[in-house]
Amino acid sequence: DKREDGALTAVRQSLYLNLLICLIVTVVVMLLLHRIVRRFQFKIETQATLDSLTGLPNRRGFDTMAMRALKQAQRDDKPLTAVLLDLDHFKQLNDTHGHLAGDAVLTGFADDLKSCLRQSDIICRWGGEEFIILLKDSDREGARRVAESIRVLVEHHAYAFSGSTLNVTVSLGLAQLQADDSLQSLIARADSALYHAKQSGRNRVSDDI
Repeated sequence: DKREDGALTAVRQSLYLNLLICLIVTVVVMLLLHRIVRRFQFKIETQATLDSLTGLPNRRGFDTMAMRALKQAQRDDKPLTAVLLDLDHFKQLNDTHGHLAGDAVLTGFADDLKSCLRQSDIICRWGGEEFIILLKDSDREGARRVAESIRVLVEHHAYAFSGSTLNVTVSLGLAQLQADDSLQSLIARADSALYHAKQSGRNRVSDDI
């Protein structure tokens, strides 16, 4: 009986030890899986809000940041100005030099935009060759100065592609946030100003006045 009790005790101890090891391994595996899943989810969410070509926020990413900026400007009674930008004759550039050349220009143009802006400003690839900027704490006159600096920089920038250089110009429309504005109405007025810049000969800055 003593020998059997001793043998059973040893078996129980071995069983409990194995169960403890299994539990520890299971917990470690679950923690690792949780970290992997969270990292994967973060990567998917980031990719879903960024434009794959320029690395700028896309419309989905812009909406979240823009709504936050709009509410903050209205709450603190500070100016906010939207600038809508469109590269002139971009389809002609694509047709003449190919879509890879167009991609190179878009990437270089995005870099030019970032170099003209503050970290607090919001920039987005709106779609195709259109971009949008929200200038925080900037009234119409301040936004016009920024828009004009972008226009001049792009006009004099030669974008490199496959051993050659490409030149483009940009048209810009701006609108300052008004008390009764929604994000949609603000962008609509900037879009109307951009249309006026296009109709007036392109390569210029126009506002919604």
